[in-house]
Amino acid sequence: MLQAEAIEVCAGTKSLIRDVSLTLAPGELLAIIGPNGAGKSTLLGALSGDRPVARGRVALDGHPIDQWRKRALAHRRAVLPQHSSVAFDFTGRQIARLGLLAHRGWLSESRKQAIVEQTLAETEALGFADRPYTVLSGGERQRVQLARVLAQCDADPAAKPFLLLDEPIAGLDLAHQHVALASARRRARRGAGVLAVLHDLTMAARYADRVAILESGELAAIGPVDRVLEPEILSRIFATPILRLQAGATTAFVSPGEPQQGHDAI
Repeated sequence: MLQAEAIEVCAGTKSLIRDVSLTLAPGELLAIIGPNGAGKSTLLGALSGDRPVARGRVALDGHPIDQWRKRALAHRRAVLPQHSSVAFDFTGRQIARLGLLAHRGWLSESRKQAIVEQTLAETEALGFADRPYTVLSGGERQRVQLARVLAQCDADPAAKPFLLLDEPIAGLDLAHQHVALASARRRARRGAGVLAVLHDLTMAARYADRVAILESGELAAIGPVDRVLEPEILSRIFATPILRLQAGATTAFVSPGEPQQGHDAI
């Protein structure tokens, strides 16, 4: 289990998130949503062990995450940050291969190559994998970076690693948004615990098992998708009218902007 227990994260004297408790279990996809500045990326940073907590604790398998050795931690969790910078002129394939650094020494060269090829194919990035990363478009870079963390996750699936994704569909077209989240969903079905920071409510409803809403640094709600993604709750937190539309088994959320007479949430 990956757990946050009443954590607070600060920047100087400012509290960014406070008294947040949640658990990410193997085999589930938990979506984190909330307005800009609510603390979503900060929470992900704390859960990954990349950001220290001022109070409370983050625990992985019952042990404080800040006590894990870096290589051992890299075996148990993979992180896709919101922004990834590359200082060297690597190709997309070389970037994807970086996800296997923590597994060097025990994976054969053929196995490493197979994992990288599979994840690049899964994210539909093979077509530009041999081009310099610096010349790729934003969406192409995102697909390469996703292949990197999927490779890290797939290197030792028996470990049931945790996959932490900060806005994994940012900059992607609609088709590749589904590709990215379907890949995350597959990892959850294989036993990984997946946390994804998302802004698209419809995508959260489509792919998540549970949803957590952050508001002004606090956990406003957490639970099953159909209970948490209520138009009344969402409209209040996002400060704009939000409607839930249902067509068979498909749920979509739209915001018409200013309230319109005769249009109520369903």
